[in-house]
Amino acid sequence: MAKPSRTLTAFGKDLDALLKRSGNLSIREYADQANVSYKYVLQLRTMSARQPGRLYPNLLKPFVQLKVIDLVDSHRLSLRHRNRPLSIAECQELFPDIPEQELTESIRQALESDDSHDTILKTVASPPITYSPLNHRVFIGREAELDILQSAFDNAVSGKGSLVMVVGEPGIGKTALCERLSTYVSSRGGKTLVGHCYSEKSLSLPYLAFMEVLRSDIQMENISELREELGNTAMVLGRIVPEIAEKLKIYPRREADSEEDRYRLMEAVTNFLSRIATVQPLLVILEDLHNADKDTLEMLTHISRYLEEKLLLLVGTYRDVEVDRTHPLSATLAELRRLPNFGRILVKGLNADEVRQMISSITSQDVPRRLSELIHHQTEGNPLFIQEVTRYLVEEGLFSLQGETQQSAKDVSVEMRLPDGLRDVIGKRLSGLSEPCNKVLAVAAVIGRDFSLEVLQKVAGMTDEEIFKALEEARKAAVIEERTDVGATVDYHFTHAFFRQILYEEIIAPRRNRLHQQVAQALEEVYKTRLDEHAAELAEHFSYSSDAADLRKAVSYGEMAAQRAMDIYAYREAVRLLEQALKVQGVLDPDDRSKRCDILLALSEAHILAGEARRALDAELPEAFSLAEAIQDSSRATQASSRAIRALYAYGAATAYAAPEASEWAERFNRYASPETSDRVLADTALGSVRCQTGHPEEGIPLLQRALELSRHLSDHQAFRRAAIGWLGNAMTPRHTDEWMPVVEELIHTPRFGLSPEALAMDLFIQGNVFLHLGERERAEEVWGEITDIAERTRQPAVQLMAMATEARICAMDGRLEEAIQITHRLTVTGREFGMPERAGTMVATTGLRPRLQLGGGSNALRRNAEFAEMVSDKPLKTFCLAHLGHAAEVMEELWLMTTMRSNIDPDQDETSASQDVLMLEAAVLVNHQEAADFLLKRLSGSRIHTTGIWHNTCMDRHLGAAAALLGRPDDALKHYQEAIKVCTDMRFRPELALTRLQLAELLLEHYPDEESEALEHLDFAINEFREMKMQPSLERALRHKEILGA
Repeated sequence: MAKPSRTLTAFGKDLDALLKRSGNLSIREYADQANVSYKYVLQLRTMSARQPGRLYPNLLKPFVQLKVIDLVDSHRLSLRHRNRPLSIAECQELFPDIPEQELTESIRQALESDDSHDTILKTVASPPITYSPLNHRVFIGREAELDILQSAFDNAVSGKGSLVMVVGEPGIGKTALCERLSTYVSSRGGKTLVGHCYSEKSLSLPYLAFMEVLRSDIQMENISELREELGNTAMVLGRIVPEIAEKLKIYPRREADSEEDRYRLMEAVTNFLSRIATVQPLLVILEDLHNADKDTLEMLTHISRYLEEKLLLLVGTYRDVEVDRTHPLSATLAELRRLPNFGRILVKGLNADEVRQMISSITSQDVPRRLSELIHHQTEGNPLFIQEVTRYLVEEGLFSLQGETQQSAKDVSVEMRLPDGLRDVIGKRLSGLSEPCNKVLAVAAVIGRDFSLEVLQKVAGMTDEEIFKALEEARKAAVIEERTDVGATVDYHFTHAFFRQILYEEIIAPRRNRLHQQVAQALEEVYKTRLDEHAAELAEHFSYSSDAADLRKAVSYGEMAAQRAMDIYAYREAVRLLEQALKVQGVLDPDDRSKRCDILLALSEAHILAGEARRALDAELPEAFSLAEAIQDSSRATQASSRAIRALYAYGAATAYAAPEASEWAERFNRYASPETSDRVLADTALGSVRCQTGHPEEGIPLLQRALELSRHLSDHQAFRRAAIGWLGNAMTPRHTDEWMPVVEELIHTPRFGLSPEALAMDLFIQGNVFLHLGERERAEEVWGEITDIAERTRQPAVQLMAMATEARICAMDGRLEEAIQITHRLTVTGREFGMPERAGTMVATTGLRPRLQLGGGSNALRRNAEFAEMVSDKPLKTFCLAHLGHAAEVMEELWLMTTMRSNIDPDQDETSASQDVLMLEAAVLVNHQEAADFLLKRLSGSRIHTTGIWHNTCMDRHLGAAAALLGRPDDALKHYQEAIKVCTDMRFRPELALTRLQLAELLLEHYPDEESEALEHLDFAINEFREMKMQPSLERALRHKEILGA
């Protein structure tokens, strides 16, 4: 083998400097810690041809763990040694404690920074690097396939060689998968040799792929080692690899191409590869076997028969779309499949989440889910296509690498101009088809991605035989797929959306429009008994007409299709259909304000259910309301107001009702809702909720009560549900406790017919809150489990957020505090993706604050919550946060004001929620405000309420015990703590149980000296629990007591 150079590479110099800074760590120790082979590290230090590639995070890990380099250094080193920064996934692997937002920002800073004057390691200067994130390839979503290949190589290392075929369409990621495998092979001390097959039009030589494989190894050998390694096969191999003859000065004799000579050649190649594998486990990659010549395929078959007990893995790649049963490779595969060591991996497109990860990795920033779903729809998860479309978006100014998207995802056309890179790839496939075939496919492209034979026959203007011949040709070329149904129905499907798009764009506009009209008429005729099933297609085709009657049909079919989409939870499809209907209506009759108002109202509903409530509030609903007022239609004005109230809740949850915007819409609703109607129920519910959230529950609760009673009188199930949820969400006070369960039972037994997924989920969410307040965790989990089912079934954004929030709350009660916080991180990201950051933020605040405090890292969260509380006028939350932050004077003043203002209110008229009073009580205990503690203790004692439910959940009985202890009433405190222990044990409320037993131990030690042994039992229990839950502040507090006692 070639001796490595003594000159260090740039990587080697950086590595030696880092090893020195880490305390003279040896290279072998470093290799072990990095989980890479020692030999591989030596090659990286001295061989310039070697590159760290995708193994780089492993190489950085030891220095990150030793705190020799930080996140920024890691990015810059990565830029130096592989021309790109770490990806989000790599950052998360190296720095698991850093939030994703900070990781994304660090990548952006690394790209923008100029290291020419400030290198990371002062020991070496590196040339400046020109880097475009659009050019680097990323590896996403192939973990399962890679695991199979890595296992195959591990088996080869154990002497169980095999052949694996990696199969997929062009650009799907076959080569990237093989490159990743090669990196793994290097890390295991193995060796990779690669050969390529080329099409006949470019380069075609017998055994070309194996020539490249042999040549790449021979070039690394010195003459003596090569002569020894080849032995008596040198003369044979020299016939196909001239470099052997040149290097060894031998002159292979020209022989007739007899079968015996061919066999000797195949044996020589097999033996040569086997000898290499005895020195180092060997991976041989043969790319593009669909282009392989017959000789290469025969060589492959021969070698594959002798892989048993060899330290050799053969991996071949080919495009399945180019291999039919007449292709030479097809026969070879049939023979290879009979071998016991043959495997096949079909590489498919990335799913929507993986597409989003890939785009985020390419652009080093968060990508709106709507945009990633659009790109997934266009590209069907093909990585090459994704890269090209992302490049197109950046170059067209629709997406910025420096910040947020410059244009919203909904403004990016589904039929955006095809990027040139893709046009070349796709166009090449279509150019290979005959002219008649392209003509038929062009007509099919107008019909749609899916098209029926019957419709095609009606509009193609060709004989059936011509059509059948063209379809057969296209099917063999894998441009279309045939789908037969029951009976004689035959449908076809373009195998990729881009095939259809290119064909469609090549038709001139006048001909396209005429074809659309013909297709629309044919569809109506063919599907006259099932028009609703094909309404979307009909709306699309009729919209290209200039005839008024056709345009009216386009609007009507569009509305029909949108309703059908809503019925199956396809809300974004409904949005698309209604936006199209609105455009067509603008062409048909721009002065028809009633019709425009109706479409806007339907569109706002679709936006709300699609998780785009803010869009409805900013655009459709104000216009719809203005139109309704202009035509003096109170019914439509009421609908607009009602939807606006729903949109506000969908966007920002209950806290949105504290905004001036909510008051404005509630007043509009109140103005137009007729007396003694369901609209009146909803208007009173809206106005009552707004009054409660703006600090006037004494006005809000009576309105909510009135709405509840009217809904019962009207026997309107849906109105009752809205009123009941409004009342239960706001009347969570001790004086109403006995009324909660009857209302909940009514809700449970009220029919669900006609209820949207979000409305049903909200019902269940509030029911769970009631059960939790009353200490009935099992019933709360039962109804919350149904929310998760709805989220999985409908994928409705608001429901998904609710499901995540309930999961976090359950984790927190179980004491899985870190997991609860991780879920709130995901909740924040998901809310931002869905365009619902305010709603997600409210859920995060009410769910994640207490776990953060319990873990000891809640200062930032407290400050953020205090600012949020100030913004929405939530004085109890603000007071609670300030108390934990140590702002005693400000807290004292707020508590004094609260006590003074409420001391004159009749307790039977006090509508302040229990959860708010518990926050104030906790603050009072923290700052030793005895007057406030006494007032709140009297108000909250004796009720059936045990926890604060969804609002910063805690056990109320524990805080009553703390207040009684502060006021010098140890016997009362003891009773409250005992009740808290019972409640928390029954509810499996682990953190609260441990905190209660700690506080009980403190009470016993101070006031009941004879109960020291019991106090120690409580302390020991609490200490063990705090350790397991990582509740560091409480653990330190408990340990101090043990220290004092000397126990």
